[in-house]
Parts: sequence; C-alpha cells; structure tokens
Amino acid sequence: MVQFITEIVTRFGGRYFGSEQEKNAQIYTKEVLEQYCDTVELMPFDSALEAHFQALKLFCVLYVAALAIYFFNVQAAAILASINAVLFVGHFVTYRHWLDFLWKKKTSHNVIGDIEPTDEVQSTLIFAGHIDSVKEFKWWYKLKYLGVVLTVVAGFLFPLLAIFLVVAAFVSGGWAFYGWLLFAALTPILIVYFDMHGKEVVHGVNDNLTGVAMAVEMAKVFSAQRLQHTRIRCISFGSEEAGLRGAHAYGKTRMQQLLDEKALLINLDSIKDLEFLTIGMRETNTLVTFDPTLIDKMDQSFKALGVAVKKIPIDVGASDASAFRMLGLPALSLIGMRTDTLDPTYHTRLDNLEHLDGTAMEAMKKVLIHFVTEWDK
Repeated sequence: MVQFITEIVTRFGGRYFGSEQEKNAQIYTKEVLEQYCDTVELMPFDSALEAHFQALKLFCVLYVAALAIYFFNVQAAAILASINAVLFVGHFVTYRHWLDFLWKKKTSHNVIGDIEPTDEVQSTLIFAGHIDSVKEFKWWYKLKYLGVVLTVVAGFLFPLLAIFLVVAAFVSGGWAFYGWLLFAALTPILIVYFDMHGKEVVHGVNDNLTGVAMAVEMAKVFSAQRLQHTRIRCISFGSEEAGLRGAHAYGKTRMQQLLDEKALLINLDSIKDLEFLTIGMRETNTLVTFDPTLIDKMDQSFKALGVAVKKIPIDVGASDASAFRMLGLPALSLIGMRTDTLDPTYHTRLDNLEHLDGTAMEAMKKVLIHFVTEWDK
C-alpha cells in the first residue's frame, strides 16, 4: 500500500480535480487493478467541478451587499441576506449544489474494478477512496487551529446576518445600528472563504491516497482468495474534493444496478492514525446517517481482532459515503484521522510522504478482511 501511494505521488504529484494529473493517476490505478480484477472500467463524467468552492466568493459579495443595502432599504437587505444564507447552506454546507448551473462542466474520471465470486452472486461489497487532492487551505496552514475556528465563525455569519436583518426589518430602533456595526466589524473574517485556497495542490497522501491504496489492496487480497457469494468492487473516485462529484455521478448513473446487486459502499478516507480509526455514525454537514446494523457488523470485526475503534458522528466535512446516502444507497464511512481538532496535514502541504505511516492501513486491512469473510458466510 505504501509503495502504491509513493508511486502515485512520485509520478503525478498533486492531483487537482479535473486535471491531467488526476486523469493520469486514474489511468495508472486502472492498470494496477487490471492485475487483480476480472473487469476494470475507466468511467468519465462531467460535472461543475469548480462550483462548490468558487460559489464562496459569491456568498461573500452578497453578504457585503446586504450590509450596504441596509442603509437604503432594510427589507431589501433582509431578503437578500436570507436568500444568500439559504443558498450558502443548501449549496455549500449540505453539498446539494444548487448553483452548479452557474459554472461550466468539466470532465473527471472514476475507476471501477470487479472481482466475481465462485458461485452465485448474492451481494456486492464496494471498497473505495478518492484519488484527487485539493489546493491548500492556506489559512489552515498559516493559522493552524485558529484558521478552522475562523472558518466556522465565518460560516455562521451568513445565517446570523439574515436573522438580524429580518428582525431589524420588523423591529425598528437605535439598537439595529449597533448590530449592523458588529456584523460590519466581523466582515474581514470572510477572507477565509473569499480567498480560501493557495496555489499549491497538496499531495493528498493521507487524504486520500490511503483510501485508494486500501481499495486496491482489497482487490489484491480477494483476487487470490475468491469469495463464494460476494462480488468485490474496488473504486477510485474522482473529484471528491470538488463536492463528492465522482461518487455522486457513479451512484446516480448506476443506481438501479447497485440496488439490484444489494451493493454496500465501504468508503475509506484518511486512514492515517491507528489511534483514531473511526466508524462514522453520521455526517452532519450532509444530513445523512449510516445504518446502525451495518455499523455494528463493522464494529464486531474491529472487536474480533482487538483493534480499537471509535464510533462517533463526523461533524465537519463529508466523504463519498454521503453521496451514496443522499441517493438512498447503503454506505459506511471509515476514517483514520482525529476529528476533535485540526490534523496539521489535513488539506495542507504537510499531507506528504513524510507524514505517511502504514500502521493504520495494516490494522484496517485486517479488520476489512475479517468483515468481508464474515459477510460472505
């Protein structure tokens, strides 16, 4: 697994979604999977890849516009701020991508490899990670945890300004001007959204070449150790960092097939630290939950091998498992990175080979092999 990750980084470096580097890394991954899988597919898809993050500039501009319009028409300012807040939550926070139509579509790719069982297929287990990486979150790198705090505070400013202006539109008084001054004073914080990214595309070693490497490893294991009734499918999703685009495109276009196959996605993301192996109970941003029965089955495999695991909600961000759940498809989310504070490597230039440790992946590999074996029984 470490060798696979090293090869990807050495050959292709950072892999911005929709870039030639991402495409070439997927072609390489396809070639690797062809050594183990019965069939392998390179699946192109078109999506508004820039819309998720570029829309943040629009939300910041509308925020400032609402503050300015306040002095001319409070009701109009309240309406504008309310629309802005709803769009911010719907498009960005919950990943519903309502504003995609404002951006041109670009092409990205998924890679899908199947290993058939020896007897009749009764279900399909999908192991997946995402190949792409993101431009550095520069304020998180420069300001460390303070950058995360400012990002959270800035996110709350959009709905709070809307609430304030709606109240001010109906309840007049001198207090409103002091409220306006407060929101105006906090406006500079929005720089963490308006100018979020640096120029450097991070190597994305832990987030998420670890997930792709583990999916490839499952192909390697179960090509030599064929299951009886379970198809193994290994997927390298593209453009996850653009808002879960590859998983959504795959799930949407193959939905009936996945339902007919009784497919379950086991999504692997940032398998970095042994002490922070985690089964996600829900992903709060996207408003999705994961099946407690499936969580319990996975937890039993951790316990059977004596590998410590946390079962907690993932309250910030989202994984490709959310894309499946938003489409009504079964999924589990497994991560291996702390969630109570900022990991210094997360979305920064520090997510490189120097900070790669295969211990967590090896432990997770053993757990997944146990889970699959018990599932097939």
